[in-house]
Amino acid sequence: MKRNRILLFVLLFLVILSGCTSTKLAESYDENTVIERGKKVVELINTQDFDLVNAELRDDLEDQLTSDQLKGAMGQKLMDAGSFVEYQSVSTLGQKSKSTGEDYATVVLVGEYENGTLVFTVTMGSNLDLVGLYLK
Repeated sequence: MKRNRILLFVLLFLVILSGCTSTKLAESYDENTVIERGKKVVELINTQDFDLVNAELRDDLEDQLTSDQLKGAMGQKLMDAGSFVEYQSVSTLGQKSKSTGEDYATVVLVGEYENGTLVFTVTMGSNLDLVGLYLK
């Protein structure tokens, strides 16, 4: 009985994985440059310099998100996590906007902190301006 449950779980896991596809970065992006850019953004967040983070947003998005909103969304998580220790993992992927056809580069940085782990998802447009930023 237990063996059947394990087999069912493994089969379900394989079916779920078969529906996922990883997307490589578009040729216009250099993976190392994207990673370094993402790390720079995380460094600004770690120092809680939300004015500079806001300045990194693409021009058409700058007015939609304020430094105070960034601080409200991220400040407490950063304080609870403590000091940054190191990156546990870094990965990149490419995305294409269905509405505009624009290619985006996304870097996911998993950071180890004194009191836990934070996951940053940083998405950039063609000029490496921020078009998306998520902290979990």
